[in-house]
Amino acid sequence: MTEPSGPADRGEFAGFHVVDPELYARHRDEVVRMSTSHQVDINEFLPGDVRKRGLSDAEIAERLGLDVRDVTEIRVVAEHDEYGIEEYEASARFKDAAAASYVERGVRNLYEGRPPPTRR
Repeated sequence: MTEPSGPADRGEFAGFHVVDPELYARHRDEVVRMSTSHQVDINEFLPGDVRKRGLSDAEIAERLGLDVRDVTEIRVVAEHDEYGIEEYEASARFKDAAAASYVERGVRNLYEGRPPPTRR
């Protein structure tokens, strides 16, 4: 098999890396479980031989025999699938409110320990 010669051969389209849906379905759960997206064994009271750190995309790719770009795309899409649109909307409202608060009061809110109001 020859090496991919161009972006289209590598599964890239207009600067985006595209993963085959079959590849995504086959590796999604495994990639998410291995990544730092979901910390399972983070309890500091667990013995060191029980705790495990999440793996980087490169480490996951090496273990699964995948291209690191495929692993990154699978992880990112899976993370986005975990949250409903309400989470993104709440995040956008919080960021808008934080920006407005900074414009109004500058860094004073930071020193006073007051979080920005959340716009509804």
